[in-house]
Amino acid sequence: MQMKKYMGGIALAASAALTMGLLGASRALADTATDDPLGAVTSATPSTANNAATVTTKETGENAISATVAGADVTVPIDPSSGISLGTSAGDLTVSLPFAAKADDAAAEKKGVVSYDNNNGSTTVPVVTKDGSLQVNAVISAATAPKRYTYDLTLPAGGQIVQAGEGYFIVNAESNAVAYVSAPWAKDANGAQVPTHYELSGSTLTQVVDFTSTTAFPVVADPQFAWHGILPSVKLTRAETKTATTLTGMATVCGWVGRYTSAAGAALCGLNAASIIVNTQRIYFNEKRCAQLLVGPGVIGTIGYSGGYCK
Repeated sequence: MQMKKYMGGIALAASAALTMGLLGASRALADTATDDPLGAVTSATPSTANNAATVTTKETGENAISATVAGADVTVPIDPSSGISLGTSAGDLTVSLPFAAKADDAAAEKKGVVSYDNNNGSTTVPVVTKDGSLQVNAVISAATAPKRYTYDLTLPAGGQIVQAGEGYFIVNAESNAVAYVSAPWAKDANGAQVPTHYELSGSTLTQVVDFTSTTAFPVVADPQFAWHGILPSVKLTRAETKTATTLTGMATVCGWVGRYTSAAGAALCGLNAASIIVNTQRIYFNEKRCAQLLVGPGVIGTIGYSGGYCK
């Protein structure tokens, strides 16, 4: 599940990458060169780089990217040890990058996309999208690379991390959602899913990628942070969308909503349950897509989406 936040809000979990055509390539996924991190990300999540923000992206100075995108201030540093910062109306969040102490400085891949060579068989590739998301991809080139990718989260004062569904909400001291950490995913060079999961210890989030010596490399895995206009939203996976097609299942979904909007949000979800169920049934059974819940003043709307976390 992926959450998108208020104007200036964020959510951790979808993708933005160039299509293979834009890269001038028509090669199979398994032939993607490991020295082409953007190509690997593009192959794994083609919707991501297509939507990359057209912001100034450079390799000199203090920050590779420093821009306001969809209401959030996003800073991606040249030095990976500085971590990525997201400034929002609900609070600020800093995300450290894996293996930053030994990684190279940022290389500009294209506008909105940089890469950091971790010098251990993996590369970190953050992508900032124009509609408001930050996808932090780990491109894993060989079985000798690490399986654990750790992100230390610096929360707003009084904030906490609350588990919900397959991901986590990050909330501020007033229990307003600052971010949502989407369900983890990983794909090999053939497009097959690679087993992966999160481990949370305090404010340290680790994505474990369980590849083997027979896995087709490169493997791409990520958590994602996203924000979306002035409305918070929650993206459901296919399994979660199916859960929302029944009245009993909606109780679970509204419980998730209540975790970050308080009891009032859960009550609002309950009041809109009938329309959510009808729309979700259409999205799941007829459109074969996933549901995205848009939370507004006094109403929760439902739209369909595909790609990214719709799996």
